[in-house]
Formats: sequence, C-alpha cells, structure tokens
Amino acid sequence: MADVLRSLDFTQGVPADLVELDDFELLTNAVRNERNTQDILEYKHDLVERVHQRLEDQTARVENWKEASRSNRFPEEEVDMSVPILCCTLNINRFRFLLKAYWRARLQKIERFATLILDNQELQRNCSPKELNHCLQYFVAVGKCLKEVVLARLPEEFQTLVQESQLTETRDMIPTPRLDRCVFVKLLKDAGHVAVDSEGQQLVDMKEGDIYIIQYHHIQRLIQQDIAVLI
Repeated sequence: MADVLRSLDFTQGVPADLVELDDFELLTNAVRNERNTQDILEYKHDLVERVHQRLEDQTARVENWKEASRSNRFPEEEVDMSVPILCCTLNINRFRFLLKAYWRARLQKIERFATLILDNQELQRNCSPKELNHCLQYFVAVGKCLKEVVLARLPEEFQTLVQESQLTETRDMIPTPRLDRCVFVKLLKDAGHVAVDSEGQQLVDMKEGDIYIIQYHHIQRLIQQDIAVLI
C-alpha cells in the first residue's frame, strides 16, 4: 500500500504506519504470543494506545478525502482519490482486526484464570484496568452462578470455589497456566546462551532467525522481553 501511495505522491501527510510496518509487526507478534501460550503476558499499553490513536487519525483523514472528492476540491488536478482511500481503508481494517484478535485472546485467558489473577498481584500488574475490571465482574458472576446452582446443594465443607474441601489448607482448585508445554519459537534478536533444561546445565546459543521447539518456561523471559515470538 505504501508503494501505491508513493507512486501517486500521497505519502505526505499519510500516517507512518502505512510506510513503516513496525507497529503492524509488533501487534502481529503480540497476537501470536497471546494465542500460543497460557501465560498472562504484560498488556501492551503503549503499542495499543499508539495504534488506536493512528486509527482515529487515519479514519478522520479518509473522511476528509471522501469529502474532498464529493466537493470536487481538486477539479483542475483531476485527482482520483479512490485508490488512496481504498489503501487507507484496508490498512484501518487490518489493524482493527489485529486489535480485536489481541483483546479477544487476552480476555479468553483472563476468564479462564480469573481466580488466579485476582489472587496474584504480579499477574494483576500484567493486565490493563479494563481487563482487571472484567476479570472481577466475571469471577463474581460465575461464582454466584456456581454457588446457586451447585455449591448450595453440597455439604458445607465443599461449598468453596478454591478448595476441594475446607478441610484442606491449600487452594487446589485454582487453575494455573501450563508453562511446561512445548512451543515453537522464533528468535527476533540474538539471545545469547539460554538454558534449555531444568538444571540450567545445557545451554544453547540462540541467534536471530533461529527456530526451536522447546518448553515454554525455558524461553518465557525471551517472550516477555520481545526477544522472541511464538509461531
């Protein structure tokens, strides 16, 4: 799309995300990571806000171009605005699709591990305020439903959402992400020597472009630091 706009000399004043694909690639990687791990990753506040702002600016720009075409502001130049309008509209749609996919993937995990998130401050810091609010509302709604439909009909010692029985001391009914699952990972940067065993004895020199299949918890740090992406 950038090539089309450049050939028509429309790149001036067009948002940088039509020319530079950095944000698109970052958002694509974020969606891949969210979909391919149960880990509650840190919410990409800056990326989401930046993309959201660009979408608003681009939508306003498209509306201005449409208005200019309808009012024939450029009759002497005989400018056909249909191509740049189409390019910008397609760009808007693909970013909106990725944003919705990102939010949807995170909400699925937040609902699945709502109890764990509300019980863990570190995981709460990885969520946005809206996600935390949804998590709390979801937990309350589901908990109320389970208590009315199921738990109220059980003996008192079994009327808990987080324990098999009130006689036990551990919260053994809280689901946790499986971080020992094998995943495919691609290195975006050189990561140096990474331990690939539980003892930390076996090291692998991971370089940019390398692809591995490995247990997630061994490369969890690389995903959190955007050094690698799950594929």
